[in-house]
Amino acid sequence: MKRTSRPALIAASAAVALSVVLTGCADKGTTTAGSDTPAASASTADAPALLSSAAEASKKVTSAHFTVAVDGKVPNLPVTKVDGDLQVKPVTQATGTATIDIGGASEGKFTYIDGKMYAAILGDKYVDYGDGASIYDVSALFDEKRGIPNILTKVTGAKAAGTETIDGQETTKITGTVPATEIAAISGSRVDPDKSVPVPTTLWIQNSGDKQLVRIEVKPSTEGTITLTFSKWGEKVTVTKPNVTPIEATDKPEAGESLPR
Repeated sequence: MKRTSRPALIAASAAVALSVVLTGCADKGTTTAGSDTPAASASTADAPALLSSAAEASKKVTSAHFTVAVDGKVPNLPVTKVDGDLQVKPVTQATGTATIDIGGASEGKFTYIDGKMYAAILGDKYVDYGDGASIYDVSALFDEKRGIPNILTKVTGAKAAGTETIDGQETTKITGTVPATEIAAISGSRVDPDKSVPVPTTLWIQNSGDKQLVRIEVKPSTEGTITLTFSKWGEKVTVTKPNVTPIEATDKPEAGESLPR
């Protein structure tokens, strides 16, 4: 029986699971935490301007706290929850926890430093997961070509849909669509460009201050949503490289077997 490394098996499995084509669907409305009120002064004309301001603000983000939550069923997406602190500039670093469904929910800590992801997903020992794409690509979040700054410029049909308070932040709610290929960078999914479709997207942007994006929710399937929430912009993030456990060989599972845990 061929012997291969445990992290390699996990990375390979996650990579296959992440290869999902996001299917556009009608947005039937979702409920988010906070106080939702009608938009008394916001208009459709305000939405593009607010998105533009948020896009510029996101390019200047040096650090932020972020969460990723998957509600319902999003086909082939193993990440169900991420909670972390991210330093964007001068270099990308992050630390936090992630829950991944690999034949069952596995929650553990992760550290992203020097371009590599170290995670203790299957126990307390940290293992090198390379660029971390098999867990969650934190380096993409505020990347100007792939992440939030890019996504905010790709919203079409933007309309203001009220105001809402999220974690003490007064925001304007904006609805629209974004191509699946653009959403893929932050959702952890991979999309065939030839099969990209408009994905219903809702965004909440600060009404005042820097006009930062506070929350973004995408609906890649009729049964599930992916929500990213940001806060604590500019706060110091301390990241320390963990002690890494040498790779241990494990049996390659036969067809139908689950990954070892």
